[in-house]
Amino acid sequence: MACLLATAGVALSADKINALVLTGQSDLPYHHWELSTPLLRGVLSNTGRFDVRVEEQVPGISASTLAGFDLLVLNYNGPRWGTATEAAVESFIRSGKGMIAVHGVSYGPFYGQDLRGGARKMAGDPWPAYADMMGVTWKLENIGHSRRHVFPVKWVDRDHPISRGLPPIFLADDELYHKLDFKPNVHILATAYSDPKVGGTGKDEPMIWTVPFGQGRVVHITLGHDLQAMSQPGFIEAFARSSEWAATGAVR
Repeated sequence: MACLLATAGVALSADKINALVLTGQSDLPYHHWELSTPLLRGVLSNTGRFDVRVEEQVPGISASTLAGFDLLVLNYNGPRWGTATEAAVESFIRSGKGMIAVHGVSYGPFYGQDLRGGARKMAGDPWPAYADMMGVTWKLENIGHSRRHVFPVKWVDRDHPISRGLPPIFLADDELYHKLDFKPNVHILATAYSDPKVGGTGKDEPMIWTVPFGQGRVVHITLGHDLQAMSQPGFIEAFARSSEWAATGAVR
């Protein structure tokens, strides 16, 4: 896959939101970063408001790598990055910038979890700040979702800049994550009913939320399992608007 690495020394844009996609590994065969990354990059680029770079070798990047960017797009599930890189990401967000986290980042090694081979166990130390950045934790015994199906997603806060002016409901063709444990400072923007008929909980489960981290903003979207899920108009609009808000605190 051809991509422009953020560390290649190319000048950043002076008149657009500069976004960096952190990727390069995922929990195959469940999620395919090499397919989803170009789509996510394209969604943002097509708005005309973003200049998007991709970093596939995240361990080792530093504060100087991130200087000049406004937004991180987290599309990664794999080994931890090392304390220096993780500290650089934390400082980036704390300083007042943003991150948007997509789907399969909701569990994995950043939480000290290992799900390889279908076995769920704790393995290694978690990234101490990760749960605070995401606003959630997910117990091993609760990690899961209903059977994939088409379902409506409801904006429960229609006055937030991300959702303001949008239709109250959009359709997803996706997995519907459930049973996450939320931090008190999470602000839920959108939910979906988890139907017991397809293996759900019988409850409204959060799909999109925001969480403050220092002076910065994080948005987590649990939607986006694969290209079909990410190609839905509702996902595209929610992802683009959430990315703009995370980067700037507003949506044009």
